[in-house]
Amino acid sequence: MGAFTPWLLFAVLFSQSAIAAIKPYIPTEAEYNTECKTCPRSLCPNQLYYGYYDPLNVTCWTHGTEIMGDDLWLKSEAGCYITQYDVLEYDGDYTTDLAYCGRASEIQELTLAPATLVYKTECRICPEINCDVVAYLNEDTDLDLTCWYPDGQLIIDDPFWLKTTNNCYIARKNLYLSTVPSLPDLDNCGPVPLLEIANHNNENGTSEVNKRADLGAMYLINVTVGEEYAYCRSCAAERCEVEKTYEFNEEVWLQCLENANYANGTSEWWSLTTDFCYMVNTDFWESPQGDYYRMPACERFEGDESGSPDDE
Repeated sequence: MGAFTPWLLFAVLFSQSAIAAIKPYIPTEAEYNTECKTCPRSLCPNQLYYGYYDPLNVTCWTHGTEIMGDDLWLKSEAGCYITQYDVLEYDGDYTTDLAYCGRASEIQELTLAPATLVYKTECRICPEINCDVVAYLNEDTDLDLTCWYPDGQLIIDDPFWLKTTNNCYIARKNLYLSTVPSLPDLDNCGPVPLLEIANHNNENGTSEVNKRADLGAMYLINVTVGEEYAYCRSCAAERCEVEKTYEFNEEVWLQCLENANYANGTSEWWSLTTDFCYMVNTDFWESPQGDYYRMPACERFEGDESGSPDDE
């Protein structure tokens, strides 16, 4: 065998140096509550999640959903993917210090099922009523659902929530019963941490961040009638047609609030019920605009900042 030439020797040394530069893993910590997913896409189910400053080792890098302007994702030693944005800043370059996870890592595989909303619904970044609102959706909105979560905020009598392709969660109770998908047809969403839009705005958002509720809004709350008879009307004014009559101490479920401003300069609060008619709030034992001050305004769902009757 002939002797190494200087060029061949340089090539071998360079190759060995490049291989040595690739690390088997890099230790880091989660900077925010974050999901670790089965693929590097925001719609993929969660395998687990990390809380603030939880330690983890990342073993390779790939590309996925753009989160806050960054589409680089890292594979945890647990075998799931976390966005680079959600870990502490690294004094280096993951794309040169770690191996590429491979083209197969960028493939998104989702289960999908159609459904339709029966009520006005807040689609939230996580399945709890204190999570940020991503979008306000009207009744009869058609959705594509990707996975289900069994332990969300109890809405009336149902703790199940489902994730939409807009990357937010809706309560199963808000769907037409005839359109509720069979859960075995969808993935389990996996564990979900408390998330914040400020740290997790991404390309799947359905509304501007500044349209979210500043306080965790509530919906489908129940109140009781405090009058002998209470009338549910076609619009939020006494002049409107009576569509339903409730009796004393009868339970009523509410969707949203409307502040009716009248031509004589007075105003009063009304609530839209799940029967899609309006009741004046003074007919209830509770005060929805007070006791339930975080209940959403109906105008958020309509995109109309006025929407109040102009006469009485």
